[in-house]
Amino acid sequence: MSAPMKRFTQDGEKGDINNEKRSTTHDSDFKRDAFVTWSIKNNFQMSDKVSVKREGSCAQYGMVATEEIQEGEVLFQIPRSCLITPDTCAIADCLKKDAESIQGSSGWAPLLIALLYEYNNPQSHWRPYLDLVPDFKELDLPMFWPSDERKDLLQGTGVDEAVTKDLANIEKEFKEVVLPFVKKHKDKFSQVCENVEFYKKMVAFVMAYSFTEHAQQEEEDDDDEEDSGNPPPMMVPMADILNHIAKNNAHLNFEKEALKMVAVKDIKKGEEVYNTYGELANLHLLHMYGFAEEYPNNHWDTVTVAVSDIIEASKQLNFNTGDLLNKKIQLINEMFGSDANVVVGIDGVLEEQEMKTVLKICCEESKEVLNELIDDGWESDDEDTSLEFKCLTSLPDSWRSVLCRCAELGLQKYRTTLTEDQEKLKSSMLSSRQRYSLYTAFGQKQILQKMIDAYEV
Repeated sequence: MSAPMKRFTQDGEKGDINNEKRSTTHDSDFKRDAFVTWSIKNNFQMSDKVSVKREGSCAQYGMVATEEIQEGEVLFQIPRSCLITPDTCAIADCLKKDAESIQGSSGWAPLLIALLYEYNNPQSHWRPYLDLVPDFKELDLPMFWPSDERKDLLQGTGVDEAVTKDLANIEKEFKEVVLPFVKKHKDKFSQVCENVEFYKKMVAFVMAYSFTEHAQQEEEDDDDEEDSGNPPPMMVPMADILNHIAKNNAHLNFEKEALKMVAVKDIKKGEEVYNTYGELANLHLLHMYGFAEEYPNNHWDTVTVAVSDIIEASKQLNFNTGDLLNKKIQLINEMFGSDANVVVGIDGVLEEQEMKTVLKICCEESKEVLNELIDDGWESDDEDTSLEFKCLTSLPDSWRSVLCRCAELGLQKYRTTLTEDQEKLKSSMLSSRQRYSLYTAFGQKQILQKMIDAYEV
């Protein structure tokens, strides 16, 4: 049975989310109280069994269970009118009028422009929420790290490459899409909105705090918009206060009139309530949110194996020489591209068909058989073959050898070894950047080592 939901009242004692004495020492606590008052006025509803507080949270703020919570209980709900979207912001008419010119390649530009306006508007409807989050000094995403530090800490993980690509795209979209709109409407935007560095902070805000609504509704509305492929992000006050772990105990449901945070398992009194940001590897958590989970807590963790490493491994093992090698490389590039990767999870290869195809091409030593495979459209008798680590012993020895060797090549891309990482993890002197980078690299190396161990069994 769900806990009773309450509508906040202006003067009721339960109007304060955590029912604690208001702080007189922390400015951020005053901001929290202002956010509570705003929630009261805007008909937020919250279970009596949870509170927003510092104590018991893994970050600046979080949500903590004040009583036992059962699976299925609604913890709080947010009216859709309180979401920040291009349609709800104060300049919605301007955004709608120029919708075609501000779409951009990312699809984020309309929301980012809305945030530029609302964040710098003292009278914004969302002022108490925007004052509470984000604290840009604590939002330490890799995109704000010095490039030399980023390269040093993140070598081999793929995060640095993702950030470099992001920064180029951010600056391009700001210059070509956002800045022209801001200058066109100078009467609505402050001078800081023409600063690309401030714009990057808004991007970080969206990266770390936004939600994306997918088709979760139990009943489909006939008037729903056409599927756009990648739904645009939105800002969801209250929901974004919850922190993330892979083994989450709550989930945000999108319903027609409101968004509801629901417990997906029993939660004990005093435990933090964790949402999920998705099935995200540490690479993506660090890239998008600025943190990572310690091994082996993130069961969604992955590592990418470069197809070029698979080719190189087969070459080193003498499966590929001369014209046959050139033919294989050409074929693989045509099928997957020259910079393709295959994703491997903690239990084995996730993109199995892609890996099987590459292995089959790389390990085939007969040009005639290779041509037959091409002509037959890659129909094969290995469709039931699993590439989970526990099943690799059933693979052809040539495949296992290549997987082992390409994992060894992958380990060589990192600055440190697994043994060195294990020693570093014992240190209490690591900065948050160092620790999260280490978590990310260490988890990836553990997966690659599993590939090696599976061959040596």
